[in-house]
Amino acid sequence: MTRSYIIVLLAVFALFFLQLYGENVPYGLPLSIGLIMLIVVLTVVQFRRKPNH
Repeated sequence: MTRSYIIVLLAVFALFFLQLYGENVPYGLPLSIGLIMLIVVLTVVQFRRKPNH
């Protein structure tokens, strides 16, 4: 596993637990948006790095 996959995996777990337990967190929405953007960007980077044959 590369570093990008590990970061995406941690970001997905963080987003899951933030949505599950972070109802009253004042910075929850910007953090959720940031985590989603991070997941999308790293996924696109991984797909560009290794083209599917």
